[in-house]
Amino acid sequence: MELLSKTKLVFLDVETTGLSPAMGDRIIELGMIECQGATEIRRTSHLINPGREIRWAARRVHGISDADVAKCQRFPAIAAAVEATLTGAHIIGHNVRFDAGFIARELRQAGYPLMPLGCLDTCQLAAAVWDFSDNRLATVVKALGIPTSRLHRALDDASVTREVFDRVVREVGNWDTLTVEDLTRLHRYEPRWPSDSKSDLPKELYDALTNGCRVAIHYVNVDGHGTSRIIRPESSFASGRHTYVRAFCQEKKEMRTFRLDRIRLDSGSSGSLPREGFSEGLVTQRQRPA
Repeated sequence: MELLSKTKLVFLDVETTGLSPAMGDRIIELGMIECQGATEIRRTSHLINPGREIRWAARRVHGISDADVAKCQRFPAIAAAVEATLTGAHIIGHNVRFDAGFIARELRQAGYPLMPLGCLDTCQLAAAVWDFSDNRLATVVKALGIPTSRLHRALDDASVTREVFDRVVREVGNWDTLTVEDLTRLHRYEPRWPSDSKSDLPKELYDALTNGCRVAIHYVNVDGHGTSRIIRPESSFASGRHTYVRAFCQEKKEMRTFRLDRIRLDSGSSGSLPREGFSEGLVTQRQRPA
């Protein structure tokens, strides 16, 4: 186990044309900060022509227009440099699965099937060590008093993600005693690169788990009988051939274990539900490294 102070870390963030690489959305901005432990080595930022229109909803968030990227290079032009930066590194992002999904797809399409050492998610780490109203980057940054000029631009978000990570490290130990494995154990759900589609949590479940929110589901038991539930996911784990979600069930008022392939997301739910009004009941203790 290598100490954090001796580990290659890359803090990164992407801005995109939309929310789903599987639906053809592409990266339009990539920001990366390469570090050796707490020491910054270099930072890079790229605007990228995605070869498709930027969706209005995405443009409203990051403010990048089609005209801004029309004359920029395509991703294959920077793919070799991106692979070189990420090779041999642990990748760190806030809700890193989003960023990893886009970058992995772009690299594969450019002929660079990267497999970094692993991923760490500051969204989950923040949930493990603090009790904020939610764990969105803007909320965490404000609660910790981290100065920022703007959010929702790639290099700026990578920079504040690095600061959040540093605060986590100092909250649970220090750079010279903690290992990546110590921080990995704080995750409720292990981020993967690229994700295994058979065990990948649907977006609504992942968002609810990382942000501490509820989600409406329809669950089919072993006898084929289905019931509607409102749950708050606490963790996810694989055992044998299946992936399971450990969650507090509002109906049963206790912790329950749900098999992922038997969960159907409630078609009437637009995503995760607010935390307010949810009976806490039994809550698992968050573990910190000794």
